[in-house]
Amino acid sequence: MVPYFRVGLLIAVACSGVFAEETPTEPAKRRFFEQRIRPVLVKRCYQCHSAEAKVVKGGLRVDFKAGLLKGGDSGAAIVPGKPDASLLMQALAYGDLKMPPDGQLDGKEIAAFRKWIRDGAFDPRADAGKPISPAGPSPSQVGRDHWAFQPLSRPTVPTAGEGWARNAIDRFVAARRQKREVLPVDQAAPHALLRRLHLGVTGLPPLPGEVMHVTSDFTDAAYEAAVDRLLDSPHYGPHWARMWLDVARFAESSGFEMDHDRPEAWRYREFVIRAFNDDMPYDAFIQRQIAGDHLWPDDTDAITATGFVVGGVENLIQSRKEYVRDRYDKIDDMVNTVSTGLLGLTVGCARCHDHKYDPISQRDYYHVAAAFASTISRVRELPQGEGTIRAFVAGEAPDHRIRMVTVTEPGAEGFPSIPAVVHFLPRGNSAAPQQAMEPGFPGVLLGDREPSQWTADVPGRVALARWITDADEGAGQLLARVMVNRLWLQHFGHGIVGTPSDFGIRGDRPTHPELLDWLASELIRQKWRLKPIHKLMLMSATYRLGYGRGQETMIAENMATDPGNQLLWRREPKRLRAEAIRDQLLAVSGRIELTGLGLGAMNQEDPHRSIYLRVKRSRMTPVLQLFDAPDALQGVGERQTTTTAPQGLMLLNNPFVIACADTFAQRLANEQPADTAAMIQRGFLYAVGRPPTAAEQELCKTLLEPGTPAAARDFCQMLFCLNEFIYVE
Repeated sequence: MVPYFRVGLLIAVACSGVFAEETPTEPAKRRFFEQRIRPVLVKRCYQCHSAEAKVVKGGLRVDFKAGLLKGGDSGAAIVPGKPDASLLMQALAYGDLKMPPDGQLDGKEIAAFRKWIRDGAFDPRADAGKPISPAGPSPSQVGRDHWAFQPLSRPTVPTAGEGWARNAIDRFVAARRQKREVLPVDQAAPHALLRRLHLGVTGLPPLPGEVMHVTSDFTDAAYEAAVDRLLDSPHYGPHWARMWLDVARFAESSGFEMDHDRPEAWRYREFVIRAFNDDMPYDAFIQRQIAGDHLWPDDTDAITATGFVVGGVENLIQSRKEYVRDRYDKIDDMVNTVSTGLLGLTVGCARCHDHKYDPISQRDYYHVAAAFASTISRVRELPQGEGTIRAFVAGEAPDHRIRMVTVTEPGAEGFPSIPAVVHFLPRGNSAAPQQAMEPGFPGVLLGDREPSQWTADVPGRVALARWITDADEGAGQLLARVMVNRLWLQHFGHGIVGTPSDFGIRGDRPTHPELLDWLASELIRQKWRLKPIHKLMLMSATYRLGYGRGQETMIAENMATDPGNQLLWRREPKRLRAEAIRDQLLAVSGRIELTGLGLGAMNQEDPHRSIYLRVKRSRMTPVLQLFDAPDALQGVGERQTTTTAPQGLMLLNNPFVIACADTFAQRLANEQPADTAAMIQRGFLYAVGRPPTAAEQELCKTLLEPGTPAAARDFCQMLFCLNEFIYVE
């Protein structure tokens, strides 16, 4: 009787027929096992030879590494390095034994299995038999089919939208609407469009003269001129830099209980502002932030940019017992920020175990973490002009060792240190390190390619920076998808992918996948410059849509088909970011100071733009915190928008708001000293970017009738309390 071992041994999955003869690296072996070996084990063997089998036939378990090495009743199933001596290969050969019994593997599958054993039968599974997933495709294979991991295409622009579409964006949007028989509402009024443009591009409101001009004349040429002017404005950088600082979890303190200040960290903020204003190519922007100190060692700006890597929380009062864990926590912050912020992947979820949903293994996590093995934060003297500056940046550990840090004993000696190496930590336990890891990348993003072209003979961060921005062989295509989605989110209020920092299996699917790919390919075609992508979005008819007032019948029909406005048939109200609300209070009142500021101010009364307020993690600015400014503990792709009673009370009672109302009243009195009607009109033009209605004009006349400074202040504060003031429209 044939032993049961010979009845179900099948392994291997489609692989190429020709294999390289050189010894593969560990990452390559792991990818080979996950892509070629494990899926067939799950599909064809686990039914009879795993913990889930009703009866484990022949005493053989193939659902963990030691099971194959130990074998069953007939002995070891495999002899690593010797396929001809392995019983498994004899079973697959279909001689006297015919395994698997339901049909022989094809030649490519048998060749893949032979290669696996010949190369040492690398098997990353734990040496403990545990229940496994139900038979079916492995997570790795499922992940390879996920939309975000597919090669970027350049879809053909549809022909839909004739007579309405203004560019390619509109034709993609119109094609989706056409299938569902949904029509768009009318374009927004000129004054609404102008305010939308100003607040969306610079974060500052238009002046009354600009509003009155476009009300009478806002042709396509005039609209395009306004778009170009605002994109070239020096105020564009500070506004869009704030979006990136959210992703980068930028702050000027270290966090934890003592929350020590980082007085040199502001230079990273200035780098980001300059990069946006100068339209630095996005790939270069990313490379500088990951490895600028290595790639451009003589460039002060590039070195300053590495504040991105080390900008997270950091414990500066470590104990001998916990400093190793603190080190791995710091590396985890870097991995999380880079993976979610740049690639929309939650790699950090695999720190303690294989990712529950995405095809990211625990070893993938530690390969990425190894890129930061010797990365530390430091304050460095950098040349600038004829002098030097101090900046908080990334650096390499001296003597390739990580030392315990405690600022409470600056002169003490004898603190312990560990090698600047990342070890694989089973279950994330830093007290039980296993083998040292080499820098590498998630296998699902490598396909059949080897990582050696990026990792050989270069520091880990350099390898990561090159791979993540390589649109031909690396992760650059996913990088482009994530960034154009972030731009879309800011302009339209919600992303094409509704989870901007999670493009994984549990994230939202894109509402317009062809448009997303077209925009990403266009970003790469434009040599990674963001302003052309901004302009495409701003010039589109989709961006110019109104809210649909006066078109109630159409709205009702559309709502029945698409209640969530996924087909982009109208504009959704969009509240301003916390910083823009404060900036608008300052701008409308005439108090704003538009020049830059070095070390951030801690006083919310400061007249500078809100991006220049100091971000101290334990002491957030109250006015900004009320309107959902993030706490900078981790990167944020999309802010929450809450509506709470304290927000309204702040606009009614906060001394800062009252002071702005006083100054605004004085400004209006100086411009229109004796004309109440003109004062009302000018107040509305400043505050909400439109003239008042007749009813509003009459109501405000009554409010201003006493003719006192207090009445004028109340009028101005009433304008601040309008929903229109804190919403784009």
